[in-house]
Amino acid sequence: KIHELISVYKSVNDKNVVTTIKNDTFALGVQYGIEQTDEWKHLVQAVDEISCSHQKADKFLLGIETLVVPFAMPSTKQMGKLFKKYKKVPDFEQSEFDLYETSYLGVNGTGNAKKFLILPNSEGQLFGVIGDFDVQVVNGLCAVCHTIGNVSLFSTKVKQRGANGNYVKRGNYICRHSENCNHQLVDLENLYNFTDSVVKY
Repeated sequence: KIHELISVYKSVNDKNVVTTIKNDTFALGVQYGIEQTDEWKHLVQAVDEISCSHQKADKFLLGIETLVVPFAMPSTKQMGKLFKKYKKVPDFEQSEFDLYETSYLGVNGTGNAKKFLILPNSEGQLFGVIGDFDVQVVNGLCAVCHTIGNVSLFSTKVKQRGANGNYVKRGNYICRHSENCNHQLVDLENLYNFTDSVVKY
């Protein structure tokens, strides 16, 4: 969202558009319960000060990147708990993820017919999910990052609430490459909604 705001500062002259995007950005502090932290207050103040200078905007962006907390790669033991029903799980650590730009992990299985995901929910709990991943690639909207691009159908079986042993199949179109998806993901609420859709019913 900060990237979007700075881009608007640098390329849009309409003050109403700038104000709208700025208010949406600041609203994230309330959404994630961090609006009273010193870091967020300094961020809001700094954003207000960059509106008149492209150079300040670039410098500001470099500065806030140092505040980013990287995605915590699960240990081997944790991986075993996330995928306890499966013995052959890809080596996530060998994947080329920039953990500073990662909100979830996704690796395509051998033959690309399966996809392995490590997803967080809104409480920060991690889930390991394996789904069928259609080899056909289409141009469409990703259910995770809500960006148009190369997507494939990801299907999982989710246990029905209150039913004994009954499952329902869920299908979502998601980015073929999770690295690109992470770079395009700007609203974590979309990720949390996707997590709920593939682990709950």
